[in-house]
Amino acid sequence: MKSNYELVVVFEPEIKAEEKEKLLTGLKKTITEKGKILKEEDWGKKELAYPIKKQRSGLFCWFSFEAESDLPKILEKKTKLEEKIIRFLLTKE
Repeated sequence: MKSNYELVVVFEPEIKAEEKEKLLTGLKKTITEKGKILKEEDWGKKELAYPIKKQRSGLFCWFSFEAESDLPKILEKKTKLEEKIIRFLLTKE
C-alpha cells in the first residue's frame, strides 16, 4: 500500500552545486523507482539552531512523495551514507 511521505535533507553549506545536484538526482531516482515525487522545493541556505557536525548553517531541500512502505528504510540508509548530508528528516504524512 502506498503512503505519502516528506523528506527534508540538509547539506553542508560548502557543498559544490554540481555535487549537490548529483546527490539530489540520486535521491530522486531512488524515490521514483518505488514511488512518485509529488512536490519538491529548494529552501536554500538557513542557519541551524545548533551546530551539526561543526556546521552552523546548511542547504535545505524538501520533497513530498508517494511510495511503498519499504522505501523510507532504503532512503534512510542512502542518506546516512552520504557525508555531505549533515541531517535528514523523513516523516509519513
